[in-house]
Order: sequence, then C-alpha cells, then structure tokens
Amino acid sequence: MSKWWKRLLAFFNQDVLNPNESKKTAVMTRCICAVMVFYSIGQAVFCLMNGYSVYSAVPAGILCVYCIAFRLTYSTHTVSAFYLVVLMILAWNAASTYLYGWSTGAQYGYGILLVYLFNSSYLTLRKKLLYMAGLMAAGTVIYSFGFFGSPVFLISDTQKVVQEFMNMLATFSSIALITTIFSSSSLDAERKLISYNKEMTHQAQTDALTGLMNRRAGEKYFKEVHGRALHEELFVNVIMGDIDFFKQVNDTYGHDAGDVVLKELAGMFQEFVKDRGVAARWGGEEFLLVLAGMNGDDAAYEVENLCRKIKNTPIRFGSQELRVTMTFGIEECGREQTMEEALEAADRKLYMGKARGRNQVVM
Repeated sequence: MSKWWKRLLAFFNQDVLNPNESKKTAVMTRCICAVMVFYSIGQAVFCLMNGYSVYSAVPAGILCVYCIAFRLTYSTHTVSAFYLVVLMILAWNAASTYLYGWSTGAQYGYGILLVYLFNSSYLTLRKKLLYMAGLMAAGTVIYSFGFFGSPVFLISDTQKVVQEFMNMLATFSSIALITTIFSSSSLDAERKLISYNKEMTHQAQTDALTGLMNRRAGEKYFKEVHGRALHEELFVNVIMGDIDFFKQVNDTYGHDAGDVVLKELAGMFQEFVKDRGVAARWGGEEFLLVLAGMNGDDAAYEVENLCRKIKNTPIRFGSQELRVTMTFGIEECGREQTMEEALEAADRKLYMGKARGRNQVVM
C-alpha cells in the first residue's frame, strides 16, 4: 500500500514542463480535478437516479472540463487549467443552487476556491484580495437567487442530505489532499535541509582526515569551557601535542603512511578524552586536547600514560610496523588567564619538551 501511495504522490507531484510555470499550482490543480471528477460522477448519478436525466449532462460536461484541466497541468498550460477549475467550481455552484437550492451545501465549493486562490503562485496579494472580494460578490448573488427564487427541483430532505454530504466530502477531500501532498513535500524538504545543515556543520567543524574537531571547532569548545570554568571554578587543562619526527615518517614511508599514523593517533585521542573533553587537530602533526574536571597533576598523569601508550603501540602500514612518539605541553588554566594565554603557555611547554629530547610531557 505504501508503494502505491508513494507512486500516487509522485504522479501528482510531478513537475511542470515549462520552467516559467508553477509546480505548486499544478499540483493543487491536479488534486482538485481528481476530487471533482469523482464528485461530478456522483452528481450525474444523483440526477439519473432521481429522474433528472436531462440535467445529468451538466455535471457530465463539467467532468470533461476537469479532465482537460488535469491533462493541461502536465503540459505547458497550467495557467489555463487554473482558470478552468475556478470557472467550473463557480459554474457548478450556480447550477446546483439553480437546480436544488442554496441549502444543499454547494457553497462549500468556496472553501476550495479560497485555498486554491490564496496558495496560487500566479497571483499577487492584491489580486488574491480582489478575487476574494469577487467570490464574496458571486456568493451573495447566488445566495440571493437561492433565497428569493425557487429551485427547479423541490428535493426531499433525504436528497438534501445526500447533496450536502457530497459537497462536504468534495470540499474536505480537496483540502485534505492538497494539505497532505504539500505537507509531505514540505516535511521531506525540511528533513533534507536539516540533514544538509547538520552535514555542513559537521564538515565545517571536522578535520576531514582524522575525524577530530578542526582547529576552529577546538578553539570554540575551549572558549566555552574556559568561560564556564571562570564562573564555576572548574578545572580545565589545555594540552598541545606534536608527533616527534613526523617528517621522517612521510619521507621514509610516504604520505599515505603519514595519514595512517594521524588516523591511528586520532583514534587514541578520542578514546583518551571520551566524555571529559575533546580532541582537535590543530594543524599538520599537532593536536589540541582539552580536559575538564581534573586538576593539572591528574591531567599530567593521564597524559603521561597516553604518551607511553603511543610509544608502545605499533601502527601497521601494509607489511610495516611503524612506531612514533609524541611530546605534550600541559597548561592548567588559571582564573586570571585568558584563553589565548593558556594556549600560548601550553605551546611553549610543548616546544620546551621538544628541546629537552621529545617523547615527554611538560607540565
């Protein structure tokens, strides 16, 4: 059932051939035409069953016009189809009032026209208001005729109920079908937009190679945590890390090997920070780690363990086993430090460790 429903939606939601015409109006026209075809068949059957066979030609003729209008929406004549539908609804409203009187509910068709006109892409707001005024005038004229004049057929209460039911069903079905198709399309578009925005946000904040935060996102996170730390007296440690002799890895084994090393280390960093902070690729072979909720001594202990793990973990590249080390500089952010000062302090300690022989943690 879902498959057939999707096909039906796709059929009604098909775009127009002319790029200068409105798909939205075409879809609405198809919805209304589909409903009104069945409605006109019902009206023709009503006439035949109640002995008004001569007048069954009226809904039958209107039915044919709806079929033509429906077909026109798949070519380059959507505007023509739009006006045909408006004219046919008005024509049947007048004809129904003339035949059966105002009390049978033919005026419900004005509800369809209001939805149709106000959602049309062809009309400016000024024209929409003018058309609404015209509908009110037409409705007043038809109502006056129905109130002061006598209908052709004095139908029974049961027949009036049947007529009113058909008019209500046609109106509600048209509006419901239009709403369903447009809400489905709008929801799909909204979901795609949300997904696209999430993807764009993710790409803007993520390093493509390692999957870690990029420098901008890392700075943003550190800024937020640093701001919280000042107000909540939260311990925050900023850690700068650099791969020792990374250029030799690229020169000896190639840049593909270097990429593998970066990815493997990124996985270790993600496992290391877990829910207590973030890891970001700062640039090249340099990384930023931010740990919240632990003091500097505890952070240094954790980073020293990470440093040993990196040294003792072989990284496979094809048949090769690569081993690398890293140097880290840690700065426990003080209340008087700005974010920039804390980053600079961690960076100085990193280069101090490199000057002392690398593969170490400087606190």
